[in-house]
Amino acid sequence: MIYRNILFFLIAITGILFSCEPEQNKTSQTEKDITKWRATITNTHQKEVPFYLTVEGSGDQQVWTVINGEERMVLNEVFYEGDSLHIPLLMYEAELVVKEGQDMMNGQFVRKEAYRLPFVAKKGGDRRFPKGEKPTVNFTGNYAVKLGKTDAIGLFNQHEDYLTGTFLTSTGDYRFLEGNVSGNKMYLSSFDGVHILRFEAELEGEKIVNGKMWSGKSRVEDWKGINDPRAELPDPKALTYLKKGFDKFTFSFNNKEGEMVSLEDSVYKDKVVIVQIMGSWCPNCLDEANFFVPLYEKYKPKGLEIVGLSFERAAESEKAYKRINRMKEKLNIDYEVLYAGTPKQTAQALPMLNKVMSFPTSIVLERNGEVAQIHTGFSGPSTGHYYDDYVKEFTALIDSLIKE
Repeated sequence: MIYRNILFFLIAITGILFSCEPEQNKTSQTEKDITKWRATITNTHQKEVPFYLTVEGSGDQQVWTVINGEERMVLNEVFYEGDSLHIPLLMYEAELVVKEGQDMMNGQFVRKEAYRLPFVAKKGGDRRFPKGEKPTVNFTGNYAVKLGKTDAIGLFNQHEDYLTGTFLTSTGDYRFLEGNVSGNKMYLSSFDGVHILRFEAELEGEKIVNGKMWSGKSRVEDWKGINDPRAELPDPKALTYLKKGFDKFTFSFNNKEGEMVSLEDSVYKDKVVIVQIMGSWCPNCLDEANFFVPLYEKYKPKGLEIVGLSFERAAESEKAYKRINRMKEKLNIDYEVLYAGTPKQTAQALPMLNKVMSFPTSIVLERNGEVAQIHTGFSGPSTGHYYDDYVKEFTALIDSLIKE
């Protein structure tokens, strides 16, 4: 009897081990198919902007993922043209064009109709910036910052020599920055498909000094800051408002079928309406849309409508709607988004506003059409509790207006 029990146990264990083996092989193969690369885009000042990416699969079935801190930008529409691999960058008018190699890729970041910059990626590596001295300071904290002439709040979190952070301004945030600390000096960078950012600065006591910011192809700005846990920016709900002589917010724009759409349409009558001033070229706008999409799904049955007014970098309606439709598809936007003109035409398109100073700007209308709130800019997920506070406050506003 004991022998039979032992035999049964051995058979069972063997079965379990053999049943697990294919799954282990599968996992190993999957890990083998995903490679990590340290990539750089070099601006005209010969400053490298480093970032990490992973490549999964092969050929035109590759999936590229760009990594910035906690953010993952998945690029899965690659294609070949001649001997070059093209990686379109979401809905942005930009792409990476590379020649593949075993351990190295060379190519260009192409901002269509604008400029090209050198792109290089090398397999492996575990640091954005080269290892330097052991850190002698800790940048963790909130800082009152001057980015050129712009007031900002710097938010940084340092663990040993690893640093993450962002900058919050009245018009939006700088999204996810990542880098390293050497001695008393910080190095941060980010590439999100549109922005190509590199920051350097030194910490002396409570002050950030000798700061430099490189942005895009060639822009460079000085910056500085001072540690200030109570640093504040102007109230985003007080920056954009109705001008004297206007008591309501209105608009009339053609949809992609050429039909006129306005707030007088039955779909918006007696509804709480969010008007989202945006553009498909604007990463902060896409962050806001990612918040609005589930909000719309939750409150639409209770009387919420959202309409986007998209100011596109295209003067032709047909070209603009191609970009808008691509954005809607990528972000699963189920509400109407109208082409309202180019970014330079906001005053002409929306004459009742004092100024559109930021993309995005959201306008919340009560059921009777009265303006309940105009919010300038958007504090995205990279801003931590600022984002959490915004989500909580904005959701509470919508909830209260729905119940009225």
